[in-house]
Amino acid sequence: MPKAKENSVFSEIIKGSLTGTAIFIVLTLSVCWLLLKSDLGRDVYLPLLMIVSAISGIASGFTAVRKKRENGLVNGLAASVIPCVIVLIAMSVAYKGFSVFELIVAPCCLFGGIIGGVAAVNIKKKRKKIKRR
Repeated sequence: MPKAKENSVFSEIIKGSLTGTAIFIVLTLSVCWLLLKSDLGRDVYLPLLMIVSAISGIASGFTAVRKKRENGLVNGLAASVIPCVIVLIAMSVAYKGFSVFELIVAPCCLFGGIIGGVAAVNIKKKRKKIKRR
């Protein structure tokens, strides 16, 4: 029986990672489109990328933990590792090598995963009110 529980937690972490990755891709493309259409300077890129990576981490951590509602810190961190790796790869390709900016953006994604996991554990479920006659 414990093996089924491990597979269930592992599958939830994978679902959370895929959700966070999809959100990262969509938000990054949206931000790129916004930056191409506006006259913003290059100094805006890093803060926006930090925000996008944190949001993808929060989404992956929240999605991974919301059903089980346990181990939010560890499972949220584990779920945000895959989006973090994708952020690192995307930045390595964009900067044509390893850069110092990756050391700033990657922890934003991991910390976002922790926040999302802890938030998912601490959100209370709504209970249905039963009408009594």
